[in-house]
Amino acid sequence: MSRPKEFNPDEALEKAMQVFWHKGYEATSMEDLLTAMDINRGSLYATFGDKRELFLKAMDLYCAGGSLGSRLSMLSQPGPAIPLIRQFIEGMVEFALSDPQRRGCFIANTAMELAPHQHDIAKKVSGRLQTLETAFFKLLTRAKQEGGLGQSKDPLGLARVLVTMMQGTIVMIKAGTPADVVRQTAKTALSILH
Repeated sequence: MSRPKEFNPDEALEKAMQVFWHKGYEATSMEDLLTAMDINRGSLYATFGDKRELFLKAMDLYCAGGSLGSRLSMLSQPGPAIPLIRQFIEGMVEFALSDPQRRGCFIANTAMELAPHQHDIAKKVSGRLQTLETAFFKLLTRAKQEGGLGQSKDPLGLARVLVTMMQGTIVMIKAGTPADVVRQTAKTALSILH
């Protein structure tokens, strides 16, 4: 008869996500994970698999229920679409700027670190960015129907520009760009919605 787990797997995964988000995949050691998660090696492997499997689960947590997941739900709220998009993007920028560690975005970090040489992770990153693009596209299509977006504007093209701008802005923040420059960049990018 196996012993019951002596830790909360959800809490442990949250702690692992924070370590990966801060340090990246390659710079995170098993010791870093075991210390942060406060579990032993056997429990980690039995519950989460190896480091790579744990990383993928941490990435899923970030996208589904973590920082990104909770923020994406904002894009499906009722109300005028353009203000929702502005609120979402400005909120993401302020959230990233308020992080004293300047961790950036888990997805953007993964795109830069792992996606170039790990096809399955590149596909996962691409899927997450596609989710954001689709959410923007739906809102921009709604904005066009509401009259908040000019009829000559292309919702799909604009959605792609917004995703690209957001990822670039996160990289700027991670690189230490001053907050006023980041805010002005986001404001300029959002001007395409007029």
